[in-house]
Amino acid sequence: MELLNQIHAVVGDAGLITGEEVAARPGDWRGRTSCSARAVVRPRTTAEFSEVMKLCYAARQPVVPTGGLTGLVRGHVVNPGELQLSFERMRSIESIDPVGRTMIVEAGVPLQAAQKMAAEHGLLYGVDLSARGSCTIGGNISTNAGGNTVIRYGMTRENVLVLEAVLADGTVVSSMNSLLKNNTGYNLKQLFIGSEGTLGLVTRAVLRLHPAPISEATAIVAFDSFEKLTQFLSLAGSRLGGILRSFEVMWNNFYEIIGVRSGRHRPPLPAGHEVYVIVEVAGTDIERDEVLFEDVLAVALEKGIAADAVVAASKSQRDAIWAIREDVEGEIIMMAPAADFDVSLPIVHMPGLR
Repeated sequence: MELLNQIHAVVGDAGLITGEEVAARPGDWRGRTSCSARAVVRPRTTAEFSEVMKLCYAARQPVVPTGGLTGLVRGHVVNPGELQLSFERMRSIESIDPVGRTMIVEAGVPLQAAQKMAAEHGLLYGVDLSARGSCTIGGNISTNAGGNTVIRYGMTRENVLVLEAVLADGTVVSSMNSLLKNNTGYNLKQLFIGSEGTLGLVTRAVLRLHPAPISEATAIVAFDSFEKLTQFLSLAGSRLGGILRSFEVMWNNFYEIIGVRSGRHRPPLPAGHEVYVIVEVAGTDIERDEVLFEDVLAVALEKGIAADAVVAASKSQRDAIWAIREDVEGEIIMMAPAADFDVSLPIVHMPGLR
């Protein structure tokens, strides 16, 4: 207990959870398991994280960092004897610069909170995924999350300017400036983004923001072969250019079960086509962007590339289309037993490995 007493001296009563209270905490985002850690440590600042890591390093105590528990590869699972390091008390949005288009956040800030703050200033944070309400910025950074808008804004790596991290021995590595053009020395952030906490624990970050779009349009399009889907991707890329924001694919076995048979949604298109895609554009010219979008869909239908399409006529219809793609709970219920996974493949290899 000496180590826990030392940690308690650093983080205080609110920063350390032990005993039965640990098991009362969820071990995964579904709440199907309970936390089995030796204790849960909840530092409030980078300085506290640093002191905790120094103590654990000296005692050779294994630790597991935890954010929103939404990862699909079990990187957040804590075994007995390990300490869980939680970022749940580091949820401050420290500042936002609407002119420089940057935001400074602590690692425990939920993605949705960062998105909301950006929107209040007429800006947009370019990373979005279905777990937005629970996943954290720190977790997104550690996994280099992509999400629904990667085709427009890139991965998390492209949306983080600099960061602050604590190494295993407690050393703090920090370069917290808000410069978009920065060629000073080594770009250390690249080592930590996507490293899953193995090289250090990210505690704060400067996020890059973008102007919020004025125009938006969403459609769901059906195809009778994957080859025709790729033809449509090429068509959309060449005709829509920079306003193409999302291109999310669903195979029929998913769409039919979740979108149609589950009864949880009102399907915008009938099942039976080989593959479906949610395609979305966002730009700065409402009339021009809408015409471009509709022209691309019309060409795809006229040339027999697309089999069917529905354009959302309202925000509620847009949300209903995306709800099918993001219905993870329905997927678990309707497609059980199912294995969680998160992999990437070259497009040309997808037909044979789906």
